[in-house]
Amino acid sequence: MTITYAKVGGPPDNWWELRVLDLDTGKFITEVIEVNTAEGWLVRYKTDENGQPIISGLNWARERVEGNFEIRAPE
Repeated sequence: MTITYAKVGGPPDNWWELRVLDLDTGKFITEVIEVNTAEGWLVRYKTDENGQPIISGLNWARERVEGNFEIRAPE
């Protein structure tokens, strides 16, 4: 079964085991909060050049990224 949508906290129930692959670069994307591969977008926490989350006010900053993604479950 192909997973096309995932969100922190679920669905699906095993959301913490999933990884998101950028099919255009071949790299896995970190800090993903929500992803919809059918629509071609994800929301992730923004990070600085050292990979540390950027704080905006009292919250971690977020960004929406559009692209060609795949959700991968552990084998």
